[in-house]
Amino acid sequence: MSNTGKNRLRCALLAAAFGAPQLACAAPPYRPRAIVLTAFPPEFRVWQASGRYPRTVQVPGLPRPMICNTRRVCVAITGEGEINAAVRTTAIVRDPRLDCRATLFIRSGIAGGVQSRAALGSVYLANWIVSWGFGHHYLTRSGHMAWAPPRPPYAHNPWDTLAYRVAPGLLSAAYAATRAMPLADSAAVLPLDAALSLHKHPRVYEGANVSGDDFWIGRQNQRIARHIVALYTHGTAHYATTAMEDLGDIAALAAFGLQHHYLSVRAVSDIDVPPPATSVGAIIAKGDEYAGSLAARNAYLVTRRIIAHLVLHKP
Repeated sequence: MSNTGKNRLRCALLAAAFGAPQLACAAPPYRPRAIVLTAFPPEFRVWQASGRYPRTVQVPGLPRPMICNTRRVCVAITGEGEINAAVRTTAIVRDPRLDCRATLFIRSGIAGGVQSRAALGSVYLANWIVSWGFGHHYLTRSGHMAWAPPRPPYAHNPWDTLAYRVAPGLLSAAYAATRAMPLADSAAVLPLDAALSLHKHPRVYEGANVSGDDFWIGRQNQRIARHIVALYTHGTAHYATTAMEDLGDIAALAAFGLQHHYLSVRAVSDIDVPPPATSVGAIIAKGDEYAGSLAARNAYLVTRRIIAHLVLHKP
């Protein structure tokens, strides 16, 4: 007999024993095996359109109900930004109808990439989540952008959330399951890959995610991001992606002892420097998600593979 059946039988026996047919027994909490965190509708819709989710859970504070399939894999939308991510991840963990103590949380979505080797649409599994905003961003007398850290020790400070290392064992298992998998590609982005001297085909990599709500682009900011990652990770990681929600996710989970139940899966939709013959002003005016649909699709494919191997134990 299932636990639900046992609870119902126990409820009926108690009701009969005490002559209280109206006795109500609280339903046991729902235990998601995995919760995929998406930031905005394009990321959420990829999941919604790719499966059946007969169960919905209306978590107070979420902008729309969380959807769950019959294998207890759920998808939530948190809204964009670190604060929304932190508040709404907390709302999920604290909902009394949910038991998330054994849940794997995966942030899955698009991100900015670095002008390096990775093609647009490539996917990074974050080994570190690093704060972009915590520190001093300023202009030098010569007009160059500069940055200085807050007081040391920079990371592992119980009062500051500057950098979190993703659980190495969990990350290693996720990377082993995905590193050789084929990803979707698009002929439309190949010219831009070539212009930026990127690889022609997307792949899965590991790297640090720089998390912040400030939209930025350009080589000066790229240098700052590299410096922040090197400093906060003590030289153990390299800057790979930029996104807005990840620090909020992992900080919220860490507050409840769930930091090591977290993965970040980010697919590259744009690059942190303008393409040749394109100004920073033009990028700001028109947007820079050159490969948004491709990136959302590949983030979904990699996250689905991770859940299959690590949660559902399907080859």
